[in-house]
Amino acid sequence: MVPRPKMLAEHDGSANKLRHDPSSDSEEEVESYTKPGNHFQHHFMIAERRNVSFRRKFVHLLSHLRSIERVSPPTTLLLLVLIDMFAVSLVVPLLFQYYKSAGVNNAGQRELLSSLFSTSQIVGGLLMGLVTDARCVRRKSLLFLSFAGSALSYALIAFGGFTALVCSRVLVGLVKQTMTVTTAMLTSWTSRTTRAHYMGRLSAASTVAWIVGPSVGAMLYRYVDPRAPALLACVLFVTNILLAAKCLPTDEESDPPDVDSPSQRITVLQKLKSCFTSQTLGTVVLARLIFTWVAKATNYSQLGNFYEDMYGLEPHQRGYISSYQQFLQFLVQSTMVTAVMRWSGGERQTICFFTALLAFTFLLESFQSLPLFLTVLCPVMSLCFGMTQLSLQSLLTHVVPLHSVFSVLAALDVLQNAVSVSVPFYRTFLFRVLVNAKSDDAHQSSMADDPDPISWIRLSVCHWFVAAVIIAGLLLPNCLRSKKEAIKKMQ
Repeated sequence: MVPRPKMLAEHDGSANKLRHDPSSDSEEEVESYTKPGNHFQHHFMIAERRNVSFRRKFVHLLSHLRSIERVSPPTTLLLLVLIDMFAVSLVVPLLFQYYKSAGVNNAGQRELLSSLFSTSQIVGGLLMGLVTDARCVRRKSLLFLSFAGSALSYALIAFGGFTALVCSRVLVGLVKQTMTVTTAMLTSWTSRTTRAHYMGRLSAASTVAWIVGPSVGAMLYRYVDPRAPALLACVLFVTNILLAAKCLPTDEESDPPDVDSPSQRITVLQKLKSCFTSQTLGTVVLARLIFTWVAKATNYSQLGNFYEDMYGLEPHQRGYISSYQQFLQFLVQSTMVTAVMRWSGGERQTICFFTALLAFTFLLESFQSLPLFLTVLCPVMSLCFGMTQLSLQSLLTHVVPLHSVFSVLAALDVLQNAVSVSVPFYRTFLFRVLVNAKSDDAHQSSMADDPDPISWIRLSVCHWFVAAVIIAGLLLPNCLRSKKEAIKKMQ
């Protein structure tokens, strides 16, 4: 038997390699492995030792991959939301370009597609709320349906014409309930003390995705292929299905009760009724609906060529602007929330102040200056929208009963989508009014039936001013009442 040669480990700067040290062997060992018959066996032993080392590293890698299964469900949900929102952000800023490729050439057709999407979301939200509250379908199954339907919808965007585009918007509206389902699942896997922390991380994950996604989608659209963003989104949705199936536990909920039980149906309806008949909750919900409606009605990013007509930008540069705006909102959410809340005195005051500030910001945008828009107006708008949305969400969690969180969230989604259905028709009406009243020397829009950018900005100022007055009338009286009650308790 050939004596085993001694081995030394040397480091070459990038990896550990094993080599033989002849100086450490005895004369008998040197004579043994230098014989012609034993030389091949010596090299075979060195290779075998290297294979053992490789197998150990491979086993360690497999154990590390298996540890993914032990990732906590809240962390898994954060990863799912990050991938899902990244896939969405690849396509949505470029949606108008896909509309044009499919033959959508006027504002009426574009707004009709938006209305179809909102209507589908109403139907999908109602069905989801019913089947989940009745516990006849698990929320994990609804998550799978959301990812699979989204993958099919985005594939239709990449390869279909106008008919396929209509089917795509209807399908994604029916099944795309990712944020609602993940928020409800998060309440099942977090305690009262950690829920706010994970809710903030969930919002941050969505914002990070929207920072990176639009720019990546713009580069893929410009330099690879116009269909590349939609195809990559399909792959990411399929990846989410596999990740959810592997990492989310199967016992997220108990076995569903008998869905034919009348008492169960009554309980669900009573919870919804008790939530929305509360005056405090009603004012918060109404304020959120008004904010959502005005934000959608005045949203100029959905106009065909707003940035092109207003600032002379290229179509694919919309993605860069979207990423920049989302990055600013992420900075607001991660660094300024606590300080701004303390300065303003609470959620209600924050909502009222920043809604009024939005009206003034839109007024400054009418100066049509790109440097002013990028350096001043974009940061201020991100601060206003970010703080108002967070304050509305936080205020809602304060006034909603804990046992009705999912019911209220699902019902609120339905209400917001119901409000959104009216937005495209209202915008179409405004387009006709502005186009008919447009003077000959006004800035012309490059898409049929779209108003000129300056007129639209001025009209947005009026909308936000009226919204600020109404929201202040809804929220501030309750704030004063709460302060008076607190003073009485202290006395």
